[in-house]
Parts: sequence; structure tokens; C-alpha cells
Amino acid sequence: MAQMLASFASALADRYAVERELGRGGMATVYLAEDKKHGRKVAIKVLRPGLAASLGAERFLQEIGIAARLSHPHIVPLIDSGEANGMLYYVQPFIPGGSLRERLDVERQLGIKETLRIAQEVGAGLDYAHRNRFVHRDVKPENVLFADGHALLADFGVAQVYSVSGTEGITEAGIAIGTPEYMSPEQASGEPHLSNASDIYSLACVVYEMLAGTPPVRGSGSRATIAKQVTDVPRPLRALRPDAPAHVERTLARALAKDPGERFPTVAEFVAALQREQPSAGAIGSVIGRSIAVLPFVNASPDRENEYLSDGITDELINALAKVEGLRVASRTSVFALKGKPQDVRAIGALLGAAWVLEGTLRRAGERLRITAQLSSTEDGQLLWSERYDRTLADVFAIQEEIARTIVDTLRVTSFADFAAPSPKRYTESIAAYGLYLRGRFAWNTRTQEGITEAIRYFEQAIAEDPRYAPAYTGLADSYALQLDYRSVPVAEGFALAKQYARKALELDETVAEAHASLAWSVFIYDWDWEAAGQEFRRAVELDPRYATAHQWYAFWFAALGRLEEALVEAHTALELDPASVSIRRTVGWLCYYARRYDQARYHLARAIAMNPMAAETYRILGLVFAYQGDWAEAERVLREGMTLPGSATYTTAALGYVLARTGKRAEAEGLLANLEAQRRVDYVSPVAFATLYIGLDDPQHALDWMERALEERRGWLAYLRVNPLLDPLRGEPRFQALIEKMRL
Repeated sequence: MAQMLASFASALADRYAVERELGRGGMATVYLAEDKKHGRKVAIKVLRPGLAASLGAERFLQEIGIAARLSHPHIVPLIDSGEANGMLYYVQPFIPGGSLRERLDVERQLGIKETLRIAQEVGAGLDYAHRNRFVHRDVKPENVLFADGHALLADFGVAQVYSVSGTEGITEAGIAIGTPEYMSPEQASGEPHLSNASDIYSLACVVYEMLAGTPPVRGSGSRATIAKQVTDVPRPLRALRPDAPAHVERTLARALAKDPGERFPTVAEFVAALQREQPSAGAIGSVIGRSIAVLPFVNASPDRENEYLSDGITDELINALAKVEGLRVASRTSVFALKGKPQDVRAIGALLGAAWVLEGTLRRAGERLRITAQLSSTEDGQLLWSERYDRTLADVFAIQEEIARTIVDTLRVTSFADFAAPSPKRYTESIAAYGLYLRGRFAWNTRTQEGITEAIRYFEQAIAEDPRYAPAYTGLADSYALQLDYRSVPVAEGFALAKQYARKALELDETVAEAHASLAWSVFIYDWDWEAAGQEFRRAVELDPRYATAHQWYAFWFAALGRLEEALVEAHTALELDPASVSIRRTVGWLCYYARRYDQARYHLARAIAMNPMAAETYRILGLVFAYQGDWAEAERVLREGMTLPGSATYTTAALGYVLARTGKRAEAEGLLANLEAQRRVDYVSPVAFATLYIGLDDPQHALDWMERALEERRGWLAYLRVNPLLDPLRGEPRFQALIEKMRL
């Protein structure tokens, strides 16, 4: 390398005195030199040999000649170019003020006004280049230089010339130009012909980093980052920089859209949107949605036992506000993910897409309650309303209703006059029953075997206090249905109780959407009464269109009937309503697997694992997805990882056995089968596990034996006979067709 440099320097000795290396990147090495004729410092960029060979001297000099025509106050000009001893180079003035990368390495985050000024200056140069048919392809902090405090965009030397009319550009070698953290999705996907929209995305990445202190998308390495550029949506800016104006966050979100057509048409429009003043306070809701987030009320009581009450009040307020026509309420899963994690309300608004945040505290001493509540705007953090209530426990219903009513009245005055008054419904007048019900829901939301058992006890006690308390019966129905997910037991007794209590709840109050959904699930997954289940799901959604779980379970019903497009619509509706739910995210992945959309399944399942790395079921489904994509090694790795997690069940063992058998590791697969047989002698093992393993072992008759036993036990797995890819090898078997007929599918 030193010899090559010496040779290069010698070849240019009559014009330039090469002094030292300034830096190197993926495309070129940069040297500081002195221009002997003009007595000025210059930067000489020498292309890497591979890039130089791909371009060729003639094409390179032709392209550089075109790039040299760019003349703008915010573009670093090209002043020379050529070939020396087989090396291609071009020359730019040396800019002594350093780069934006050097600034960010020191300051990490820049001020908002300074960021917008830099964006405006760089954008002006980039827009000029676009109007002259240039796409930069490598906009990044290293290519933003400062001269006398002003920002200039450098390195148009290898830009791709393109024509709006479709004329072919000069750079056509398919060279991977760009930096992963700032590549547009289409650039990361390897598209050879990029438009202005690609540079707009890259500039938005730079602006985002100036404000947030980190690029919007970053993986563990270059390949991971490139993959994430295609799939991952960046965190909202104000989740990392709460004082950033909301209009800047919205502008960046549009410029960072995955679809180029959804971005700004020009850089000038993007920069103008960044500079635009914030909308007036009265327009806040119309811009970012009529959405409110009710954060978990903080239990300020000395006794931690009262947390069920603070959580319960949060739930009741969420439910009451969700019934206000025109008001969107952040889901319980989303807000409870922030429990115990204090953040600026502006950051919370960005995370949850909410215009307003309600937060509060609860303190209980005997029968006395002190509840404080405050409503803030996420646009600027301004406090819109606050109140303190000193009452008795017997007043808890009235307090909840008063808070909900006051919030809506406040929003009517400050933002929307058309909000309807909340009409919360009391299902019981018994404070004791209500308290026990809240304790039951608190335990149920832990989603553990112990929690479900405790929840059943509390719901039963609530019913003993008030036998006509419909939500308590719904809680029992949900508990018995959910309990089956946490126990390797026959399902008959659990579903019989789940249906019994759901029907009792509806007998008391037919308008409880949760009860309809709970009954629908049991009738669907256990009774296989497709028509009755569909009626109950439709009624649940009709009563509460924003009940995410109803849409989630309804999606599975559509899938079982082979209506996969409708299933995916329902699943994505559930995800939109409750984006923080691991269960719903996993459901979307599962349904994509049934629909043979394996890339999408991988995406959603990987997101679910990132949200909760301890859920063994997600690993099991992801392992099967990898298997059906032919990536058997990754399938085995994922399933073995799932096997190490608490709660890993026999289904995961069977899935691993399936993969091992399919990859020629038959002896190990048969060992897992023997383990399941041994376990069955002392404990219950679902027939589904044996059927899965025998399919892997290419033993269809034994697989069908166990599937027929699963039919006798009414295992819900059989509901998906029509769509489960695992069962494809059996579809030509008469016994399989007989199962389809018995299931009335």
C-alpha cells in the first residue's frame, strides 16, 4: 500500500504534494495534498481498486466531468480528476471545518434550530443536484462538511446520473454504493436505479440522528442494518427527543416511509415541511389523531396490596373513555408496558401516538381514598387539567365517572367540541364485589398458571358478593379458557366451564362484548360449531369494535375456514388496536405461516420475540417457518433455544423432532419420540405432539392414528386442518379426508 501511495504521489508530483491520509471509506481513500499551482490545500480521493476496475477509466472520467458541472454554494465542487499509474482520482477543495460526523461524535445531539439550519443548507444543495439529474446515493454525516459554519454536501464524484424520462444513467455497474445506516429501503434491497426519493430518505436519516443521537435504523452489523432498513419502522423521534416539535417528528416519519411514493416529492418540500411552524394548539388532535393514553395510576399507598385498585381504576377509565365516540384510546397492553417507567409526556405521546396523556396516583388509608389525576398535551407537555379527590372507597365509582366526564369536557373546550359525553355502565353497586373483581383481573393479567388460579378464586368471591355481576362471570370464562394454555391437560372440563360462565354473563347482560368473544372462542376451538362461533364473534365486534382480542380470535376463525385474506385483515386490525400485545403480534405471524407468507411470518415472529424473548411458543412457530423456507439449520437452532425456556411444552419438543427427522437426524428424532412416550406414562401428553413427530418421521399412518385420537379429545389444533402447512404430506390420504369431513371443514 505504501509503495502504491508513493507511486501515486510521484505521478502527481508536478501538480500536487501529497502530505498524508485523511481517511478511508468503502469507495475511496482520501489524502490531504497541496495544490502547487494555487497554493491551496486540497483533498484527493483515490477510488478503491475494485470500484475503479468496475467503472473503467473512460466511464469514470466521463461521469466526473458531468459531476464537475454542479456549482452551488452548498455543494463541495470538483476541481480536478484523472488517472495516475492505474489509479482513478478526483480532487476537491480541503474543507477545514470538519464533518458533521465529527460534530456528532462530540455533541451526540444538536440543537433543534441548528439541526434545521443544517438540513436547510444541505437540502438546498441536494435539491439543486436533483434538478440537474443527479442522485447522490450516499448522503451521510461524513459527507456533510462545514466551511465557516455553513454546511456543504460532498462526494458527488460517483453519483448516479439518472433521467426523469428513463434515459439510462452512466453508472450501471451495479456497485453497492451507500452506507447501511443511511440507505433507503430500495437501495438496501439492491435496486440499481434510484430516484430522488432515495436521497430524501437518507437525508431524513441524517436529520433524525442530529436530533435523536442515533440513526433511525441500526442493526448489530452491516448486513443486519441493511435488512432492518427494509423491514423495521423507526421509533418516533420524540420517544428519544421529547422536546422535538411534533411537526418535525411527523415530517421525518413521512420522509422515512418504506414506500418511496409515500415520501415528499422533492427535497425542497421535505425541508420546507421541517421549517414550518408548529400547528396551533387547537389543531393538535386533527394532526396526530384524536387519541388519549391513560397511564397506569401509581399506587402511592404504603400497602402494595392496593396496586390492584390503582390498576383497576386505570382499566375502568380506559374502558369508559373507549366508549366516547370519536376518541381513540391507547390499548391496555400499550400503556401497561410503560408501568414503572417514568417518561416525559411528549415522549409517551410519540411512543403511543397519543395527543393527550392522563396520569394519576392513588393513596388508600383504610376506607379513605385520595386520587389525583392530570391531563397533559403531548404536543408541548402543557398541563390541561388536574384535580385531587379526597373521598371514601364507596365513592370510587363516582370518582371514575367524574374523571372521565371532566376529561371529555376539557377536550371539548381545548380541541374538539363534537365529543360525546361518556356513558360508563355500572355492572354492580357492591364495592366488595367490585374490589374482588379488580383483584381477579389483576391476577389474570399476569398470564401465569398461578395467576389464573388466583383469578378464578377472586372472580368466584366477587360472584358470591353479587351473583348478578356479569363481568365477573366473563372473567371466569376467560380464566378457564386461558388456563388451558398453561397446562398439559385434557381440554373438555376447561372449555365446558368457560362456556358455562360466558353464557351466564350473557344471560345477565347481553351487551358484554368480552362475554360474546369468550363464548365464541370456546364454541369455535372446542365445539367446532363454525356458524355459531361466527355469530358470536360478529356480535362481539359489533358491540365493541375496539376490542382487540375479539378481532384476534375472529382471525383464527377465518383461517380455519380457509378464508386467509379475511383472517389477515382481522389480525392486522387487532394489531393496530393493540400494537404492544405480544400475543397479537404472534397471531399475525402464525396466520402468515398458515397463508404461506413465510417472509412476513418471520418478520412478525421476530418482532414478537424482541418484545418478549421468554415466550417459548413464539420460537416454536418461528422454527416451523424457517423449516418451510428450507433453512433447516436455523429452524433447529431456534427450536433448541425455545426448548431452554421456562414453560416449553411437548409441542416444542415435537417440532424439534420434526425438524431433526426431516434433516436426516432420525435417531435423535426417535429419541425425542421415546421421551414423549415415557412422559405419557406418567403425565398427559397431547396427541398433537405425537402426530407432529410422526409426520416428520414420514410415518403417515401413525400420524393419522394420533390425529384421530386428537379428534376424540377435541384438540383445537385440528381446526386448522385445511391450512396448516405441516399437514401437506397427508392431504392425499383417505383417512385425512375423512377427518376433514368429520370436522365439517
